[in-house]
Parts: sequence; structure tokens; C-alpha cells
Amino acid sequence: MKSKIFLSFLTFLLLLNCKKEPDNKVKEKNDSLLQIDSKKDSLNINKISKKIYPKPFTEDSLALENVLVNGSDILLPQSKFEKLYPKMDSVKTELWECGSAFEWLDKEWLEKTYGKDLANFDGKITTFYVNNAEFNSDKHFVLFNGAQSDRNDFEIKTHHIILNKNTTLDEFQKLFPKLKKEETDRKNVVSFRIPVSKNEDDSFIFYFKDGKLESFNVWWLLC
Repeated sequence: MKSKIFLSFLTFLLLLNCKKEPDNKVKEKNDSLLQIDSKKDSLNINKISKKIYPKPFTEDSLALENVLVNGSDILLPQSKFEKLYPKMDSVKTELWECGSAFEWLDKEWLEKTYGKDLANFDGKITTFYVNNAEFNSDKHFVLFNGAQSDRNDFEIKTHHIILNKNTTLDEFQKLFPKLKKEETDRKNVVSFRIPVSKNEDDSFIFYFKDGKLESFNVWWLLC
């Protein structure tokens, strides 16, 4: 009789342990899922905390290599430019009597191709028009000239600044506190300029119409 009671008790304990074991496994699984969710939340928080904000630009000049237009350098090999813009709106080639910035930006290739002091260069520059933007070429490199902001953006890499059609005059002045506003001969249009290098007149110029960025370009003192 005692042996029967012992066997019944033993069977009861075995059944009880079998019931608890899945519960423990479920608990372990749930704990593991919670840890994964916690890690995901931590990663998301890190991503948010690492968001990069623009810094005010207070330098005296803005180097060409620090600028991107539509995500690309403003001075590109022509082969790369043609891959970025395979279809042009229009193209024209004409004589630039005052010369061009290529004479110092691409001096080595020009002299190698046309001789010292560009003796055999006809002075003609090709201009590409695409997406409300203008680019110039010496058949070797392509240099950004100017663009409307409706389909183009301007970026300063070091300061994480991106300017486009949504950039307001107030926002621009906060990002560029040292720049002076200049009046133009156009109604409700003002401009700002940043020299390409110190002590030079060559500049990036930004035009604002009715409080919004309208266009931007590179201006070279050639004549």
C-alpha cells in the first residue's frame, strides 16, 4: 500500500515538473524578446542622437572643393558629368573674349593640349543647360556656373548646410551671420556673396526673391 502511495506521489511530481518546464521556456523566450526589443530601441535612440545639424558658416571664404551642387562636386571631369546628366536641355559653344576660370583651374591640361600660354586655344567654351542649371566646359572639365533653386540644391560639406527652394531669407542669415545683404536692381530681390578664396573678388552669389532662395551662381572676375 505504501509503495502505491509513493508511486502516485512520484507521478504527481513528474507531471508538475513537466507543466512548469514549458512555462519556464516561455518566460525565457519572452525575456529574450524583451532584450532584443530593448537593443532595437537603443539603436533607434542612437540614430536619433546622431542626427547631424547644420553649423553656422563664419569663414571668410568658401573653397570650391567644399561645395556640392545636387550632391556632386562643382568641378567634374566631363565624362563623369555626362553620366550624371545624360540628356541636356540645350548646348552652345561660343568665344569667351575675357577668358575663363579653366585657365587656372585646368591649366595643366590646357597647356598640354594647346601649348604654352594657350597659343593654339581658340578661346571657345561650351555651355550645357540642364534642369534650370548652367555648366561650362573646356572639353576636359565641367564647371558649375549657376542654377535656379526650384530644381537644384547647394551644399557646404563641412558645415552640413543644404540650401534649396525652401530656404528662407531668415534661415539663411542665421546660417551665415557674417554675410552682408546687398540690394539689387530687381524688385524684392537681395543678394549675398561669399568669396571663393581670401582677398579675391571671385564669389558664390545667392539671390533671394520675396524672402525665398531664388538662385545661386559662381561669379568670376575675368575682364
